[in-house]
Formats: sequence, structure tokens, C-alpha cells
Amino acid sequence: MNQNINIAKEFHEITKHSPVTIYFNRHYLDWENKPFPFKMYLNKPKIDLPSTFPYPIEDSIECLKKQINLNPSEQKQIDLKILSQILFFSAGITRKMKSNDAVYYMRAASATGALYPIEIYLVCKKIQNLGAGVYHFCPADFTLTQLRKGDFRSILFTATGNNNKINHAPITLIFTSIAWRNSWKYQARSYRHWFWDAGVILANFLALCNNNLFSSEIILGYQDELINNLIGVQNQKEAAIALATIESYYNYTNHEQSSSTTQLTPINCETKPLSKYEETVYPDIWKIHNSSNLNSHIEITNWTSMKNNEYINLNKIRKMSHGKINTINKYNIGNVILQRGSTRRFSKKPITLTQLQNILYLSSISIPFDFITHEQSLIDIYFIANSVSNLQSGLYYYNKLKNKIQDLKKGDFSEKSGHLCLDQKLFSDASVVFFLVASMDTILKYFGNRGYRAVQLEGGICAGKIYLASYSHGLGASGSTFYDDEVTETFLPHSIQKSTIIAIGIGIPAYVAKPGKIYTNILNKEEYSKKI
Repeated sequence: MNQNINIAKEFHEITKHSPVTIYFNRHYLDWENKPFPFKMYLNKPKIDLPSTFPYPIEDSIECLKKQINLNPSEQKQIDLKILSQILFFSAGITRKMKSNDAVYYMRAASATGALYPIEIYLVCKKIQNLGAGVYHFCPADFTLTQLRKGDFRSILFTATGNNNKINHAPITLIFTSIAWRNSWKYQARSYRHWFWDAGVILANFLALCNNNLFSSEIILGYQDELINNLIGVQNQKEAAIALATIESYYNYTNHEQSSSTTQLTPINCETKPLSKYEETVYPDIWKIHNSSNLNSHIEITNWTSMKNNEYINLNKIRKMSHGKINTINKYNIGNVILQRGSTRRFSKKPITLTQLQNILYLSSISIPFDFITHEQSLIDIYFIANSVSNLQSGLYYYNKLKNKIQDLKKGDFSEKSGHLCLDQKLFSDASVVFFLVASMDTILKYFGNRGYRAVQLEGGICAGKIYLASYSHGLGASGSTFYDDEVTETFLPHSIQKSTIIAIGIGIPAYVAKPGKIYTNILNKEEYSKKI
């Protein structure tokens, strides 16, 4: 099924936005049936995560550009406190907001519509203060729910086609998406959002790994059914979409082979209902997702061996150069994540060309995927410059190979940048609006339908890096959906046969936002019992 790429092509076409599809869409939001934003287990033991975790203090720019190569001088062992830090600053609650007597909780990474469909599970060996097992992370009460007891890394090893990173990693995170949480608002197109929302979390996660001198690999080559069974998710409700290892040199030198059974018994899970009424299932979501499943060891091997095949055309899947960052202000990664939010008003004041160049470079630094070399990328970056000092307004392309900005067309395109982002004034006022695009047909040809997952996920990670890089320079940022074909048409002929993945605007905010806080338990026992 993975090679029947007409399924991915069809899905991409039928979920495109245009002024016509937006205008004639009769979908409405049933606020009484809005999904609950936290997955709460009712019949499984919970472990409180320590709120006294170390604050991440490394320079944010270094955390974004650092490429960890493990060596003996970096012998650091992961424990429960460091794990808590990584989980919180990747997906914890950082803001509490009130609107019309309702309370909303914002998180360390952005999410489309603030609906937060992504859940995080972890599979680990015994580490300090945490037994070996399979766990679910809940940011609401900052706990781990134990789903299985014992070391199940051998299941991951099998599921990933004998990926040695799994054997060396004391912890592997599994990212899933709960379909209804996002499709409640965005319908079938929300499948794209699965990977955008996971990607921005992964951008934070990679920065936090760098802060702690850990390395990581993002794994998309795995047997879907085996991973889903391992964590006990319900079919056509929730699905695994990416794995990410946490590794240190200490774990390479103190390697313990997993000794768990390869037999999985079903998990008897009882969870808080997502919505008050019935959930809507969008068949197109599960058609594209199931068509991109990998089901055997040989399919995994074929997927992960792509990076060794000579037929990958590096003119289309670009290899990135190394650049130099010029910045004066220093921000630690913890402060940047707490300050980060989705900017709601831009001031129209110009950002500097140096800031733009730095953000472009930092967002394009290699991502440690398992299916391509870490120097390769599926994403190209186009942008509209509205207000950048020492750069004329116009349309531009960022050449990753040369780390250079290429001029496509000069002129004032501020109205166009707002129009392309669903006619939102916010993006007309942004200093720069980035459009992350990809040669979709080429990617699907090489990687099958699973390439659709991969390119959307990389787009999300790049967007997350743009967020972090912007706030590292004292700027603001906000992501957006877009009119698909009109974006491609705007940058023609350079953008011919390319598809838009995600858009994000940056600039100087028109207001001073208060930094977020560390919320590690928004549900005390009394509130918890009432909500359940």
C-alpha cells in the first residue's frame, strides 16, 4: 500500500485550501462537543514527575545549531529529573488564559487551533527513580501513567527493523496523534496538522537534548501496528506518528541489552471521554494514514536504506551548508521557550537582515532522521519580505546549498502575504512570511505514501525552529495555514511543481508579552475528581 502514491496525491488535492473552498465550507464548531485537551487514564498507576527539575540554561542559539557527537567528555546519565525537564519544555503547560469564563492552558510548543492533538509515550529501561516500562506523559498533572511494567525495548528494536539506536537509548519517546482533537475544527485537512504539531514539539525536544548533551534520532521507519499495540492506542482514534530516542555517551559505555518478551498482551485502558457527544470520524484521514503504514521487517529495511541509495537526487533533496551566526543578545533555551507564544499583532517595524539570515540558517540545520542522511532535507524555503532593513521588499528563495538569499521579484507584497495566509491581516503586518514547500511528487516517488508523513513532519520541525530562532533574537512568530495553489503560483516559475507544507510569519510584536510559567499540576485532586 505504501507504494500506491495516488492515495497521497489524492488526499493532498482534496484537502487544499482556496478562497472558494473556505467560503463554501459549511462546517461549524460545536463548542459543547469540543474535545478535552488531555488524555487521562482512570485505571492505571501514576507516577508524579518531580517539579524540581533543573532549569535549561544553555544558550538558545547553541541549542539550535549544535550537532551532538557523543564522546567520553560528555558522560551524562539521564535520570527522572532531566527527563521531567525535557518533557516539560517540549510539551508542558506554560500559560493559563481566561476567555468568556473559560480557562485555557497553553503549552511549551504551539499547536494548530490550540487543540493539542499530540500525546507522548515513552519506553525505557530502568533509570534513576523510574522503573523500566511503557508510560504515558500527561502535562495536566505532570505525571507518567504506567501502561506496561518491564523493559520493552526489544519490541521497539524489532518494530524499527533492528535499529541499533533503540538498543543504546535508555528512553525512546513515541509521539501519537488523537485524530478527533484536531479534526473537530479542521476536518480531514487536520491530518497534515498531526505532523506540524508533532514537529514543533520535536523542535523543542531536539533543543533540550542539545542543552543536556544528549543525541537523538527521529525514527519514521517502524511497524505501525506493533508500535500502536505496544502503547495500547485505539484503532481509528489515535496512532503513532514518530519515535525519538534519547542517547548519551554514558549509555553507550553502560549498554544493557533489553530482555523483555516479544509477546504483547492487550492493555486494559479506561480513559476520560474526549467529548460530551459523538466523535466524527473522517475516512480520508485513515485512508491516507493506513496506506502509508509499514508492516514488515523488509519494508522497514527498504524505508531506512533510502539514505544509502544513489538514486536520491540531491538537487531536489538538498544537502545543507554550514553557516555562521552573528548575534549580540544571549537568551537561554528555557527562557526562550517560556517567552514563546503565537504573536497576535506585529508592529510593522523592520527586523534586521542579520536576524533574517540567522533565522533562515538555524531553521535549516540538519534534522537527525533515520531515513535520509542528517545533512539532507525535503523542504525548500520561500519567503515574502515586507519589512527588513537593508533588504528590498519582495519575493525571495533561500538557497540552502549556498546559505544565500536569492531575489525572485521586488515590490510590495504585504497584501499578498496576508491573502495567502487565509486573508489574515496579521501576516500582512509581519516583517517576513516564510512558506515551507516541497517537491511532493518527487518525495512520494522515492519514499511512497510514508513520504507524505515525512515531509509534513519536517515542515513542522522547521516551523518549530523558526519559532525558537525568532524568539532567540527577541522577535515574535505565528504559524498559519494557507491557500495551497496560490502560494505556488506566487513564486513561479521558480516554485514550479512544488507543494506548500506550512507558513509562518515573523516580526517585532506590537505589544510586550509576559513570559510563561512552569505549571506542573493544573488539576489538583479535587478538580480532577470533578472533571472525571
